[in-house]
Amino acid sequence: MRRSVLTLGVVGLVVTGCSSADTAEDAPVEATGSAAPGSDLAAEAGSTEVQGPEPRLVVADADSGKIDVLDLASDETVHSFDVSNASRLTTINGRYIVATDDDRARFLDPGSWTIEHGDHSHSYTKDPVDLGALEGDRPAHVVAGDRKVAVFFDGAGTADIVDFDSLGAGDTTVAATVDTDPHHGIAVPLSDHVVVSTGGTEDDLPTGLELRDSAGNPVRALDASCPEMHGEAVFSSYFVVACADGVVKVDAANNQFSTAKFPYPNPDDRAFTFAEGTRGSLVAAPTETGVLILDTRTGEWVQARTSGESLSTGVSSDGKTVLSLQVDGTFRVFDAVTGAELSSTPVLSAPYDEADPKPSLQVAGTRAYVADPAGSAVIEIDYRDSGRVARTFDFDFTPASISVVGS
Repeated sequence: MRRSVLTLGVVGLVVTGCSSADTAEDAPVEATGSAAPGSDLAAEAGSTEVQGPEPRLVVADADSGKIDVLDLASDETVHSFDVSNASRLTTINGRYIVATDDDRARFLDPGSWTIEHGDHSHSYTKDPVDLGALEGDRPAHVVAGDRKVAVFFDGAGTADIVDFDSLGAGDTTVAATVDTDPHHGIAVPLSDHVVVSTGGTEDDLPTGLELRDSAGNPVRALDASCPEMHGEAVFSSYFVVACADGVVKVDAANNQFSTAKFPYPNPDDRAFTFAEGTRGSLVAAPTETGVLILDTRTGEWVQARTSGESLSTGVSSDGKTVLSLQVDGTFRVFDAVTGAELSSTPVLSAPYDEADPKPSLQVAGTRAYVADPAGSAVIEIDYRDSGRVARTFDFDFTPASISVVGS
């Protein structure tokens, strides 16, 4: 049973630019879908072109393999996947979901997406579909870049790479496999190459990076010391990774794969994960004392300090504000330039307890979505309107990992 309460207006999701990591523009499609009259772009097989974005909320149960797909315009559940085990969701290119557990990475198409096409965009819907799974020992980091997705299997020390073209054709054919040593690592597709983490063990985080060619063969080690590497964000021609002593940037411009390091403004306050927006170059990282904001182009830092810990962060669609879900259950909005707090709204049913599944935050257009596992709900927030709670979706299971597609 799910109900929507406190509905204070229509869903304020707007057309946004494509992900900074990848774009769906000019993706090859089979012209057997239903395009809008006069459309200048073919519709993918089985899809229907719609007048504007029709985003869908994807919610994973913390206690089972159930994953619900909710149409945010109608509030109706359009599909429920069963992936056998409780999974963590990663959004790929604003369209696909990769659901990972201890033994597999399952690719899902929730059936809603928007394509930027020159000076305009096209939006589509279709029936959700399970595209298939990659089997392996402890898949963890799922990273998209260069129109590819890399799934790193920690227990095997391998990364399987799938092309977007394969996903568009409805399958998960592996284009290449990168072999390294077992560790909690990453593989980043970038400019017809793959950058993989090195120096890690099953007990210790990686410390360096190595450049591989598109087939996974070693090219050279990168000049980048990165102790206790964890957390990455990928842009069109570069990516950043979080280290114990700062953030390393790997830039593929001119095929150089150069590196630079941005030390933290406070050595005792490091990043472990990043959130990035759909436009611009900002990333935001939750810390024990608030939010770290980094302009990945310039290396300039901004600190948004709070009295308590930040659990999860987001960057607004226009890049002007940074969002944070706090351990005390509040949703905070900060100015991205100054770090000043703009609003604070109680959203969780209770302060976070480490015995419970961790709440999470996702940004889609002009809305933010917060999973409240303790309250069995997902909260929709208009972050541009002083963090106003727009709607609450109640579930008959424990919502943990969430994603939004099609915005």
